[in-house]
Amino acid sequence: MSELQISLLAIGLLIVAGVYGFNRYQERKYRRIAEKAFPARQEDVLLEGGADTVPDTPTDAHEVANFRDESRIEPVISMSPEEMPVEPAEELAAADVSIEQIEPVPAVVSPEEKAKPLLSTQLEDRPVVSQDETINYRVQLHPSESIGAAALNEAIQRQGDFGKRAHWFGMNSLTGGWEEVGQGSAEEYLNIAATLQLANRTGPVFDSDLAAFCSQVQTVADELVAVAEFPKRQPALALAAALDQFCADVDVLIGANIITQNGEAFAATKVRAMAEAAGMKLQSDGAFHYFNDDGADLFSLANLDPTPFSAENIRQLSTHGITFLFDVPKVADGVRVFNQMLMVARQMASSLGGQVVDDNRRPLSDAGIAKIKQQLADIYARMEAQQIKSGSARALRLFS
Repeated sequence: MSELQISLLAIGLLIVAGVYGFNRYQERKYRRIAEKAFPARQEDVLLEGGADTVPDTPTDAHEVANFRDESRIEPVISMSPEEMPVEPAEELAAADVSIEQIEPVPAVVSPEEKAKPLLSTQLEDRPVVSQDETINYRVQLHPSESIGAAALNEAIQRQGDFGKRAHWFGMNSLTGGWEEVGQGSAEEYLNIAATLQLANRTGPVFDSDLAAFCSQVQTVADELVAVAEFPKRQPALALAAALDQFCADVDVLIGANIITQNGEAFAATKVRAMAEAAGMKLQSDGAFHYFNDDGADLFSLANLDPTPFSAENIRQLSTHGITFLFDVPKVADGVRVFNQMLMVARQMASSLGGQVVDDNRRPLSDAGIAKIKQQLADIYARMEAQQIKSGSARALRLFS
């Protein structure tokens, strides 16, 4: 055997060993992420009998599919007046007020948000997209030479719709920073990455979804003459199932309703006047929303009757109840926002001659309110422990 053959054989063995070692590294990496982020099954503090009613985290695709067949419930917290408080509730009772007396609630800005420049009047709930490997399956592409942004866009478009969970990124050849393809100013990319979000409110990614995504990415890589590095799929699927289970445990929607006390309906025009006086704006979903200065949606006000509010029907519409809604994992500093929402609800109830009640039409007592606040604090602590802070870009993507 010649020296050339021996050299080629040695190089081949080194390549095989390198690929094997890289795959083992990726597998251990995803397993560590899953085990560190979701070490054990925890009860849902806001759902009664949570430990008995929620299945263990599925690790097999078929088990996950069976679990996801049951539609996810967005629970509304209801507290009995007889329940004892965890702590004495702070006094939130509102004096009798008129429409003109309702003042806009102050915007809540978390310490992280204070450091960011204010957005103008952005009302669209569009979280920042990143390559976050805590929630994404990430494929790295190494082209033999820099790739033009236009050529990459065309190659991606030829593969059709990757879905809202999939995103492409390129390393700007001038700045060396990563940016989402089509969203930056780069004309050429040095490296490319494709990500697939592993879970959101529709459920986790399954093996068939991941296989289809990898196939499309490989086709783009072949067209661009690039080498694609695919992490192991099974650890990613296990992480997807764990993420989905955790999100299901903390995915809570709190409601506070205002109903009539004498059977007379509320005029929708009066509801609109008070909502706008409190700083809320009617949106296309038929509800009034309160946004902070950065455009974050803090809480909403909807019709308790089936007909949604709209600019066209507001003058003729009347209702026997309205409901305030608060999306727990998507709001930063949620305990304060809950206080604000409840304050506005009580002011509006006083002006309308209605009563603030829970989903079972029982009055919201101080004891119940105190317990809700404690449970909110517990949920937010759990989210932060898993590095999924409420209201963060990561949380907004997971709960989309």
